[in-house]
Amino acid sequence: MRERTWRVPTREDLRSLAWPTALRAAAAIGIPLTTATLLGHHDFGLMTSTGAFTVLYGAGRPARNRVRLLVAVALGFVVVSALGAFTAGVGWAAVALLTAVGAVATFVCHALRVGIPGAFFFIMVAGVAGFIPSHGQAEPAQMVLATAVGAACAVPVALADLLRAPAGPQERAVAAARSAVERFVGASPGDPAAPELSHRAAAALHHAWQVLWAGGDSVSVRPSARSRVAELRSVHRAYTTHLLPGTSPDPDLEADLAEVPLGVPSPWHMLRRDLRSPTVALSAAGRVAVGVLVAGLIALTMSTDHMYWAMMVAALVLHQGLDRRRSLIRARHRLVGTVVGLGLFAFVSWLDLGPWATVLLVVLLQGTVELAIPRNYAVAVTFITPLALTIATAGSTGTVWPVVAERLLDTTVGVAVAVGVLLAVGRRSAAPMLRSYVARVLSSCADALDHVGAGTVARPEGRAARRELSLDMQDLAAVSARALADDPGRAEPWMTPREETAWLGLTVLAHCAAATGPADGVGGATWAARSLGAAALRGTPPDPGVLRTLRAVLHRPSDQT
Repeated sequence: MRERTWRVPTREDLRSLAWPTALRAAAAIGIPLTTATLLGHHDFGLMTSTGAFTVLYGAGRPARNRVRLLVAVALGFVVVSALGAFTAGVGWAAVALLTAVGAVATFVCHALRVGIPGAFFFIMVAGVAGFIPSHGQAEPAQMVLATAVGAACAVPVALADLLRAPAGPQERAVAAARSAVERFVGASPGDPAAPELSHRAAAALHHAWQVLWAGGDSVSVRPSARSRVAELRSVHRAYTTHLLPGTSPDPDLEADLAEVPLGVPSPWHMLRRDLRSPTVALSAAGRVAVGVLVAGLIALTMSTDHMYWAMMVAALVLHQGLDRRRSLIRARHRLVGTVVGLGLFAFVSWLDLGPWATVLLVVLLQGTVELAIPRNYAVAVTFITPLALTIATAGSTGTVWPVVAERLLDTTVGVAVAVGVLLAVGRRSAAPMLRSYVARVLSSCADALDHVGAGTVARPEGRAARRELSLDMQDLAAVSARALADDPGRAEPWMTPREETAWLGLTVLAHCAAATGPADGVGGATWAARSLGAAALRGTPPDPGVLRTLRAVLHRPSDQT
């Protein structure tokens, strides 16, 4: 998510907002809440909102992939709700639980590339599910049932757009890739915007291939699916032929010359990949665990009534694993947005709305949050705060001001702890992670070349090796940007070797795509790539000249074929 400063939205901005997604989000929370209110169980309806957050996941994914994700998220919400509800009122258990939920959810969401909103709502659901029963507003079993009902309603709502256009996600992904590539190809020579345009085109191409694979188009015999694959191949070819080795501003994975979808590994494989420390997933999970634990212990010592909020705030700043600068911007947005949101909640509480006005308010807040999150985080937090408070105070009575004051204190604690974690935990980890991923790409190059030499590159094991190289190159691109932002002094000596390593990976992928049988002359390149990778792990950057020589060696057999 890109952090943006506030400005008055234009008409074009308003048209570009994700209105269909926002409407689905509003419907998912509105249907069970309205139904429960009609039946005379308004407070139960508010609690179903903890499961309704399921609708926020999987937007833009094809049908079968989205169903699997939504079911997994729904089950996850029910599990963490149960854990939260049945440990309600036990302070140390709540701290331990939210620490574990935060760490595990953060790791899994990173490893499986779940995307926005990531791990945050798992932590929020666990916290709210523990808070409501601990204050006598519901029985634990009732809290869990409410989450399950909300999640069950959210899943079909989240799939509703597929009824009208079953292949809509694939079509939109291909159209977005075509548009991005046209903007890049149409840029004039020497245009300073070329690197950014290239990066956007590359990312759109990679995303489109992933969507087509996840939707089954890549292996389908349906004419419409084959047409989409053919169109994306043409778009990809237009992009790759515009990239000349040595002149491209973006030599990362997404610009690979192997114009075939390599597929997506199983979830278990993706989880195992990110358990190989150091990884962004492990780093983010570790920071979240420290932040949630420290914030929880401070809140517990202070005997704050909304202890879960401090832990949730800390996790919200840390869970995306962004570089330090962007995370600090997020912390500032969180604090400002919460202060404004608390004022909004206080005003709404002063109005003393009835059940039906509350239903309308919650539905509007949910839709607005979904519109704001991709655009401006501070604005999104402004509406998340009254939404969460309205849900958490379901069935409570009394004045609102103690809640507002305590929530502000908890937010301050959570933000302060998150900033402290950003400045202290893993401060020197970015450069070693870059070094590790350079080594991984070189090792994956060697593994793929082994299959070229053996003539098994088109077999399942060969495709798996190429896919592993592609995944490692994706990670390298992300890690290098983070390292340069967080630790430029130690990362700078690795930047040219990193770029040449990325180019070598592209050459290997292209060589694999062109291979038609066992190839001679790759054994030396395989040995050299593996040796350079081992040296990189020991802290020695690979020599850019040697990497360029390896590419030249690989180009010669490729040209002959």
